[in-house]
Amino acid sequence: MSNVAFGRTPNQRAYLAQRIQHGFKGVDTIHPLAQAVIDGWHLHAPVDCLVISPELELMGRQDANQLFGDCMDKGLSQAKGYRLFLSEALSGKRPGLGRIVLTAVCPSVEVMDTFHTPMVPHQDYTIVEIDATAFEDGGTLTLDIGVGRGKAEGTFYLFDGDKNLPTEKAPKGVSTSVWERQQGDAYVEALGALATKWHIGPEKTGKITCLFDQGKLFRLCITGSPYSVKGSRNAFSLKISVS
Repeated sequence: MSNVAFGRTPNQRAYLAQRIQHGFKGVDTIHPLAQAVIDGWHLHAPVDCLVISPELELMGRQDANQLFGDCMDKGLSQAKGYRLFLSEALSGKRPGLGRIVLTAVCPSVEVMDTFHTPMVPHQDYTIVEIDATAFEDGGTLTLDIGVGRGKAEGTFYLFDGDKNLPTEKAPKGVSTSVWERQQGDAYVEALGALATKWHIGPEKTGKITCLFDQGKLFRLCITGSPYSVKGSRNAFSLKISVS
């Protein structure tokens, strides 16, 4: 599936518009299959290899450009490395998806990664999946957030684990202007996040807490604040814990 057809490549939008005028059929990014592909996008990866179940659940992701390096690290040929990726995805190990599993024995994990401010709102999230299903009686999920010294401010959205990521296209019943502005009560309602932390600046910290009454999957989406310079990057740290 082409990045251009998905509208993921901003500098190709004029080219895509011309193609549509000449009969090219664009991609409906609201379609469940398209949503699964969007969920699997990796930051700045020109080619993503995705494994998607018949129920349209994302099962694995491999950045094709990193395949050679990953295989060398494991002492495998590229063919064997790719076959290993497929077998792990089909056996439920979710390779490349970075799921954090919390248990009573290990209720806290620290994570570091990067995010950037997209050229177009609601594109290229950094995603952290959090598995708290071991806590059958629920608890309190706490995310202690730190943002690095780069120029971008960070915005953090906590969703249910099965929630589709926000897309560039505004949801039904929400105006494009509200969706692109990313502020106001109508936007927050349409976003449907369990909790949010907005505009954490360079070298600043923040916290998200979320109560849950039974074991649960969460999805944390990190992106640059719309008030940051487009394309700007930064790092973040997370201490993820359940009590």
